[in-house]
Amino acid sequence: MKILTILYTLAVFALPVFAQSEIETIKKANDLIANKKYESAFSLLHNYDPENNNSEIILLKVDIAMNYFVSSIMHQMFAFKDLDSNENIMDYRGKEGDYGMYAFAIDSVLNNLIKKEPGNCKLYRGLGEFYYIAYLMYAGKWLKEDSELFKLIETNNQKAIDGNCADFFTFHTMGFVVINQEKYKEAIPFFMKSIELNKDFGNSYYNLGIAYLHTDDIENAIKYTMLSIDIFNDFSSISDAARMLGHIYSDLNDDTNSVFYYEIADKYDSVNYNNIKPMLNIYVKTGNPKFLETTKRFFNMDPVNPTIYTDLQNIFFNNDKGDFLIDFYKEQLAAYKDNDNVTGNINFFLGNIFLGTDKKLSKEYYLKSKALFTKVYAPDHEVFKAIEDGLKQAEE
Repeated sequence: MKILTILYTLAVFALPVFAQSEIETIKKANDLIANKKYESAFSLLHNYDPENNNSEIILLKVDIAMNYFVSSIMHQMFAFKDLDSNENIMDYRGKEGDYGMYAFAIDSVLNNLIKKEPGNCKLYRGLGEFYYIAYLMYAGKWLKEDSELFKLIETNNQKAIDGNCADFFTFHTMGFVVINQEKYKEAIPFFMKSIELNKDFGNSYYNLGIAYLHTDDIENAIKYTMLSIDIFNDFSSISDAARMLGHIYSDLNDDTNSVFYYEIADKYDSVNYNNIKPMLNIYVKTGNPKFLETTKRFFNMDPVNPTIYTDLQNIFFNNDKGDFLIDFYKEQLAAYKDNDNVTGNINFFLGNIFLGTDKKLSKEYYLKSKALFTKVYAPDHEVFKAIEDGLKQAEE
């Protein structure tokens, strides 16, 4: 197996390119970025200002590091790669390869510059953005506690706002911090300002929808979440927004719109438990024939996970369709006849189902389950205690 090889460039620096002006260097770097030559761009800037003293050069390095890295070590060291025009950085992110690795502790670099240029609000904006990205990537595992990160995001963003150099992302991250403090009403103006500055940033619409949802303004929650779906271009975000709309309409007892959006969510993320479960519930509730295939999909997601069985039992019995589930389990006993773990689970949950109506049959299923699980688990596994508890109830 090929191991990730990192070519360290920590101590060997080229001499500053004095013959090239700052403006020329920045222009050339931006041209390289536009052509996806990310390592070349970072290296050019790094060689021009190896001591990290030039704020404009540093801010462009920060932009490259946060948006175009291939791999990162706690966002203190970054690896970059030059790409071809038809390649995407996500094709390489987190994957093995030979990359140049640069030491670039963004927070330390920006804080040092702020000491020299305390009036440069662009530095505060960059620092606030960095702490936000660090939280998203390393929540609970970074060099600072999450609570401290939130304070740093808020403090630096506010200084950027006060200095009149905040951009749409500054206001978005401010709203994000406030919403994570469950101050939903206070978050709304930040997201609105972010949208005013950039109408094409879907996250602000989506989070604004969340803020409105938690302030019981359902009309605006639906409006802005719908708008986010139109703007998002990545499948995961579209699925998240559609799922939220499915949830909202479900709370409104609007099964038609609810299942419509759950189906959109499922279309863009077809292996997501949180998409399939509520969609299946509506199918079963309304008698939609799609429930047949969806039941199989849901079961096959993880047929040895007890949560799947509990969910199926709740869905079908709460909607008075328990007989279908029993027949379905019997079909799966045949389909999974060579898998002792799956058939052990099916027999166990059939035992649970019949415990209240046919204790003799329930006992038979529990005993079959016990025999099958004996081939799978050690005698002290917790499943055997659950089986014994079931057998005691079946004997009563």
